[in-house]
Amino acid sequence: MPLKAIIFGLVIGSAVFCLGYALYFLDSKVRRRLRRQEQGPRKKELLRLPEEEKAAFLPPGMAAKLEEKLGLKKDSPKVRELKKILQRAGIYRERALSLVLGLKLGLGAALPLLVMPFIWGRGLSPLLLAGMFSLLIIVGYFLPTVVVRHMMEARQAKIKKGLPDALDLLVVCVEAGQGLNGALKRVAEDFKLSNPPLAREFDLVNLEITAGLEREQALRNLAERTGVEEVESLCSILIQSDRFGTSMATALRVQSETLRTKRRQKLEEQAAKTPVKLLFPLLLCIFPAVMVVILGPAVIRIMETLIKK
Repeated sequence: MPLKAIIFGLVIGSAVFCLGYALYFLDSKVRRRLRRQEQGPRKKELLRLPEEEKAAFLPPGMAAKLEEKLGLKKDSPKVRELKKILQRAGIYRERALSLVLGLKLGLGAALPLLVMPFIWGRGLSPLLLAGMFSLLIIVGYFLPTVVVRHMMEARQAKIKKGLPDALDLLVVCVEAGQGLNGALKRVAEDFKLSNPPLAREFDLVNLEITAGLEREQALRNLAERTGVEEVESLCSILIQSDRFGTSMATALRVQSETLRTKRRQKLEEQAAKTPVKLLFPLLLCIFPAVMVVILGPAVIRIMETLIKK
């Protein structure tokens, strides 16, 4: 009973620690400004450093050292890469980054504490227990990243699948006399049910242009958010067409035909690889069973003949 109580206390403590760290790591600038406005335009409050307004869950020195050791500072390559993965997975919430980091630390601390009591006392060597403990920490730390990457890849695959049809509809809208903004809005409305990720990205592009952002920069943001090669190529073509004044409908039609040709070639390549991929399952699974069925009766008769002699 005391062992269970200790384990429960450690789990609760690690969860509280990770939640507090996640809240401490990224504090919203908008929330700080709102708090300043609520407290009044006092000079002392306006000149206060941002570090003093954060929740003092950990000492600043200890938190800075922990962030430096784990590579979790705001401008670190790990944080920028994780933020890019979240955007490409379709997660744009402000607290998503801190939540994922909190989950990484929380699972890395809680998973060993939850699993090790079931393994302890089964006669395993200390070296094996230490290895399993380290493996559980690594699995818990990297599991949220793996899940987010899987979400990103699934979203990118869905965008690739719906892009040729979206280009066909864009060609129809542009040839009917609509501008690029209106065509993107129409495609986004029509693709909300069949392809929500692509519709959302086109909506974001239209909103950025409507908000005053230059069309070239909005298209570059689209390519950066999706991370899909076909979308990057489309954005480059649209930027060049807009810059040099060429026909946008022709450029879209050529891009649509190129995408369909690439898709057909990829399918043909996968079909050509099928016989090679089937070779090993045939040799390992089907061929032995066929040999047993064919040679089994002959082997049995030979053995019976030898025994009678």
